[in-house]
Amino acid sequence: MGYTGLMVVCAVWLILVGLGLLVVRRELAILQDRVANSGAAPADGLAVGAVAPRFPGMREDDVVLFFFGDCEPCHEVAEEVARSADPSRFACVVSDGTLEGSSTGFGELLPAQARVLTGDEATSVRERYKVRSGPFGVAVSGGLVVAKGVLRYADDLEHLRRAAYGEARASVGA
Repeated sequence: MGYTGLMVVCAVWLILVGLGLLVVRRELAILQDRVANSGAAPADGLAVGAVAPRFPGMREDDVVLFFFGDCEPCHEVAEEVARSADPSRFACVVSDGTLEGSSTGFGELLPAQARVLTGDEATSVRERYKVRSGPFGVAVSGGLVVAKGVLRYADDLEHLRRAAYGEARASVGA
């Protein structure tokens, strides 16, 4: 085998390795998305069953929503909160995203009944809840985290609301 043959073999080998790495990368991205959807990723909030840190305006049974001011999916979920039948059941924690001061205008998207926390206190609460991405929600019942997850659809809000207020448990026993 000459120099040309060796170059062809190396080129084919590099192409196969590159394709293999692309497949592995794709599979890891799918797995990461599934874990994020379940809310079970270690980086996604407190563990289910953990004591939920209290903050001003929070209730013993509550749905705590975490938003970033410059996050487009956060804006979409905030619109869903505004359209909900009872926005007073949500405690909204709005932090600056990558843009300084982006949380200030975000509160206008939420109705007056939604309890909104912004500024340095919101950043502190987000850090205590270990939330690094948004929109993210945590259902608190009896002062404990009972459900959590990344918010992608209106049904995600409803799921958290039922978990926090015990409606899912009541319907199971009925």
